[in-house]
Amino acid sequence: MIKNILFILLISLSITGCYDLENRDSTNDNTQTQEVPEYQLVISSLEGVASTPEEYFELADAYMQRSGLVLSDVIQDISDSTKDAQSPFLAFVKSVQPSSQEEATSLQDLDKATDYHMLIIGDRCEEGVDLTEFEKEVCLYKGLAQTMEVANTINAMSDDISQVNTNGDAKLQASSCAMQYAFNNIVEKYCSISEVGEVTFEESNATYDKIAVYTEGREYEYLLLKDDRTHTREVVVTDGYCSSDNFETRESTLRDASYLPCPVSMEDGEKQITANDNLVDSLNEGTEAILAVSDNYTELATTVKEFRIEISTVGQDGQTGETIVDTTIDMQDMIEYLNEQNQLTNNLH
Repeated sequence: MIKNILFILLISLSITGCYDLENRDSTNDNTQTQEVPEYQLVISSLEGVASTPEEYFELADAYMQRSGLVLSDVIQDISDSTKDAQSPFLAFVKSVQPSSQEEATSLQDLDKATDYHMLIIGDRCEEGVDLTEFEKEVCLYKGLAQTMEVANTINAMSDDISQVNTNGDAKLQASSCAMQYAFNNIVEKYCSISEVGEVTFEESNATYDKIAVYTEGREYEYLLLKDDRTHTREVVVTDGYCSSDNFETRESTLRDASYLPCPVSMEDGEKQITANDNLVDSLNEGTEAILAVSDNYTELATTVKEFRIEISTVGQDGQTGETIVDTTIDMQDMIEYLNEQNQLTNNLH
């Protein structure tokens, strides 16, 4: 079945013209074309001037390519995750680990791709909506990009995701504690948390609350984005460490005591990427987008629906006694899922 999905995908890509990005200058001997990746040429030529759905689609695909996302590989990874895996979603996350140097750029590029998909399709990627063939392709791309955002974010919030379910990952445990604390001010019994104070990054003109999370004898630092209107906070997705005045100082490990966890979003006025955005919203919206094209990608749609069921809270209908599942994920669902999967947490219960 997966071969049929890949064949349909390649055929549909040739119809939409997206694969022209790979070939349209193949006969050009220009030195710049040879040295600069094709997706970068597309971004340079269309960023800021794109105005049609087709141009937005080309830009979105270019950013997806720059993130390292290969659609056929992602579909294969999603399919493979369901084979003999106790936790299919976690198996998928483990299969798509980027290198530590690529996490920040990859997450930014996938976020940009999603923004361009939204300019084309808005919130129409829902089951039961009448979509054109072009819109179905947009929904598929959007869904896969957002599903990858979730996987890359979980990887960024852990030291070594492959250790989950076996030896456990202390950083993922600390990340879960930070998300729980930001969500409802609860401190899990296997962590302790202290408020460090406000920090401001000059280059992005962004201010955060910094907290320290202690677990398994180790300290981890997190940035919380404040919403002055709702008085709530969200964990900011970070990658490595950098100085407060220069994002170019980003390092994968802490080498300077004055450095801070480095936000993925770096530019002044740029949308801040939070755990709520990239774990909860992206999972719900991404899987919904894929389910919207389930007629064309039946096996893929079935698998992502299983992802949502795996993560969502299972309850009992008080009247019938039947098991009920709300497959819309919220932050508490995600926190509990990560805690249940992480062997460190299980050992402490």
